Amino acid sequence: MSEKHVAVLLADGFEEAEAVVFIDIMRRLDIKVDVLSCMDTTVLNSYFGTRITADDTLQNCYDKTYDAVMMPGGPQGTDNLSANRMVIAFIKRHIEQEKWICALCSSGAKVLAAHHLLQGRCYTTGDKLADKFDDGDFQLKKVVVADNFITGRGLGVSFEFSFTVAKKLLADNPEKVDWQAYHIYFDHWPL
Repeated sequence: MSEKHVAVLLADGFEEAEAVVFIDIMRRLDIKVDVLSCMDTTVLNSYFGTRITADDTLQNCYDKTYDAVMMPGGPQGTDNLSANRMVIAFIKRHIEQEKWICALCSSGAKVLAAHHLLQGRCYTTGDKLADKFDDGDFQLKKVVVADNFITGRGLGVSFEFSFTVAKKLLADNPEKVDWQAYHIYFDHWPL
């Protein structure tokens, strides 16, 4: 079983709880996580003003290939991700290589659908944002898996979203995911 490696893309204004829950669950399951700032510095300001330091910048890690790329929501954060050409090119490369593309909350609409990266796939997103974009088939569900895309509605489904990603990454060891999910998520597992 080879070690899995995930990139978490953050930009100023990201939803900190969505990011931290995801990072925590991945690391509990021994999935390597690179928290990458898509800004000029590794010190980021979150949606609610929490200063968080990334492991590195996307610019420094751009040429790496990850098993999954994750983006949390946050209105300003997803605007910043969407406006960053390097972010979009990085995601496109991972789509072409059939890696997992994982978008929580507004990032499903404002990053993926906005740049026609869904190519008509089913997805979910928060706050009726799907109405603003013509790419993708919006589903009113907590978490949607379509091909190599995993999308979640928002902060309230952060655990379901994170464990769904983990189940896909650790498909050869589902017992590990199930044990950890039951351990910290109690009655809600299995999904």
